[in-house]
Amino acid sequence: MIVYYVVIYNFAVLLKKKDLKRVMILKSKIQSIKLNWVLVMCLMMVCISTTSWAITAPEHPTIYSAALDDPSFPSDTVDAQLSALSAEAWIMIDAETGTLLSSKNPDKRMYPASLTKMMTCILACESGRLSEIVTISATAAATEYGNVRKGEKYVLRDLLYRAMLPSDNGAAQAIGEFLAAPDSVPFADLMNQKAKELGMKNTHFVNAHGLPNDNHYTTASDMMTLQQYCMNNKDFAEIVSNSSRDITTTTGKVIHLKSTNRLFGRYDGCIGVKTGTTRAAGGCLASAVERDGVRIYLVLLKCTPARQRTDESIMLYEKGFEMMKTFAAKKKKQKEVPNVRRPKTNMNNHRDVPNPPKKR
Repeated sequence: MIVYYVVIYNFAVLLKKKDLKRVMILKSKIQSIKLNWVLVMCLMMVCISTTSWAITAPEHPTIYSAALDDPSFPSDTVDAQLSALSAEAWIMIDAETGTLLSSKNPDKRMYPASLTKMMTCILACESGRLSEIVTISATAAATEYGNVRKGEKYVLRDLLYRAMLPSDNGAAQAIGEFLAAPDSVPFADLMNQKAKELGMKNTHFVNAHGLPNDNHYTTASDMMTLQQYCMNNKDFAEIVSNSSRDITTTTGKVIHLKSTNRLFGRYDGCIGVKTGTTRAAGGCLASAVERDGVRIYLVLLKCTPARQRTDESIMLYEKGFEMMKTFAAKKKKQKEVPNVRRPKTNMNNHRDVPNPPKKR
């Protein structure tokens, strides 16, 4: 466009000077520029119209209650309060029944960040090797956002605390190397095999810790499938239920660990599970809360800023427990209603009216 205006300006100057030959040359250039801009604008319009077919509108956050048979929460209604949340995707369920309570973009492919470590941890818990010793390799010690040192030795169970509570990437890398060594296969292959067994159809892992990679992705729905499975394992559930923990290396060095899950201490009933944060993934949180015998699971992905994941999880839990409380009250009321025997009716639907005597 700048070139266009410069040419116009020169055209005006030459016209004023009555240099007709040069005016005619500039006139042809202007026409050429106009034609080029018309072509450019047409191409842009075609690109925009074509792209619009590929872009799908984001799914609105919804509260589901049809499965709860609760008329006070209309099925699939958009919740205005939840629409204000920054999280790009989430899914919340009743842990006992698997009933869906709320969701937004549950099947959208996202980066899982350190939620990846749930898979690393469950594979370790199921390995039968929790009491064995793990030696930290140079690769594990050099892993970004890790705090383990080359040559340190840990009991595998203690190393799991280090990977899951403060989310040490080096610890997760060491665990993956340790578990993969006997079979001489990449640890990611073991992770993907397990994901396939669990029916996680939109998930693919390439590492044990969750650092960004274009081929390392999941969905909120798949992470919920993983969380449900993991929380049924006693060792896994015990590890992630700790807000802090002291562990020791084999040389007796004591290390104090603190969970990055800020629901601990802020929201009563929190029993885990795992945080995740990278620039690409935003703030992620897979969590579990239990109150008065009701347990709810929540997976939240890509909050911006990352620290919002705690407040937004609390807001969702408030909605979830409100629904479950209403449902429980309704069920209780139904049980208290006595089974009143209905009066008999005759063929004419008149209650307690005897049939007329037959004519002789």
